[in-house]
Amino acid sequence: MKNLTIKKVALGLFLAGYAASSAYAVDLKSTTSKEILGNAPVIYSDKSKEERQVTVRISADEAGVTAGGPDRKAEVGDFIHVFYELRDLDGDLDENGVVKDTLKVWINDGTNWVKVNTALDIKFSNDGERGHIYFQIPEDMAGAVKVGLQLQEKTTFGNPNTNQWLDIADIWSNKTPEVKPEIGDNDKPTDETGPGDTDPDNPVGPIVSKESTKLGIFKYDTDGALDMTVNLASLSKPEGITDDVWAQKSTPRYGDRLAAVVWQKVKGDTTATSVPGANDRIITASYSFTWNLSGPSNDTTGNVDSSEKVTAGVYSVTAANNNDSIALGAVNAAGGKVALTGAKHNSVYSIAGTKAGIQGFKLQVTAN
Repeated sequence: MKNLTIKKVALGLFLAGYAASSAYAVDLKSTTSKEILGNAPVIYSDKSKEERQVTVRISADEAGVTAGGPDRKAEVGDFIHVFYELRDLDGDLDENGVVKDTLKVWINDGTNWVKVNTALDIKFSNDGERGHIYFQIPEDMAGAVKVGLQLQEKTTFGNPNTNQWLDIADIWSNKTPEVKPEIGDNDKPTDETGPGDTDPDNPVGPIVSKESTKLGIFKYDTDGALDMTVNLASLSKPEGITDDVWAQKSTPRYGDRLAAVVWQKVKGDTTATSVPGANDRIITASYSFTWNLSGPSNDTTGNVDSSEKVTAGVYSVTAANNNDSIALGAVNAAGGKVALTGAKHNSVYSIAGTKAGIQGFKLQVTAN
């Protein structure tokens, strides 16, 4: 009986202990109120790992390995490339081009800012943290004096996966971008900002178009005002003008002063292109000019072939040292009314190899 009693007591103690342990076998759990936070992505150029900036290159091809050269204007059909490193301490990446999707592209014609995203086919490639966004310059960007870019630091995944905006007003500037927490759809670029790293071999602005950027040669009248009704390089006789007046207006002569004029046709304007239209933008001040003979000269002046540069009588009106104007012969260059110097016209020139000076040659101007 004693053994049975002991066993009953032991069993009772076991069951009591089991019940007690079951009552207190609760898992203790606690969850953070907030999610685990990583690091936000930051954009640097290939050259700088200390400042937020990007590398901008303008090339003739999609690869963008080599810039097009600073001795020419950027053209419709060129490619604008944006190279950068999207660095994230957590290893988060932009796998799908989410930075590209934030890109806003603006142009400034010297007066107004216009956003042109809808005209662009923006492309993206990446190699780990290295990103490359690029697009071909469309006709909508012709005449742009400045090109602005706005893009956000962003990765496909991560917490957070977004950071600051880089605001660039002029891709040809070496200044660094302005960093902003937010940029709205219609927030124009901030003046005096650049990408931070612009290729020194980039073609320069403004953007030129073979279709809509025009160059003409016009006469100053006897009072020194520029007459843009007749383009000596693309003759089109205005209505109501007599033959005698037309002969005078359409022919360059010793004693004349001439000017090169560059203008940008407004998109959709179907008016004549031989002279600037009422809505066209005059952008002469954005260019520099070179004047040359265009030979051969005619028979009465020796039939000499020459394309020599003309420097005598060349002067500047619309911008410092841009050489947009030229006086033919012994003529006072700048000023109001045209005035002769009293010398013989041929004596001004020693470049053509003829006794007749530059008589008999055509005159060519190149906008640079």
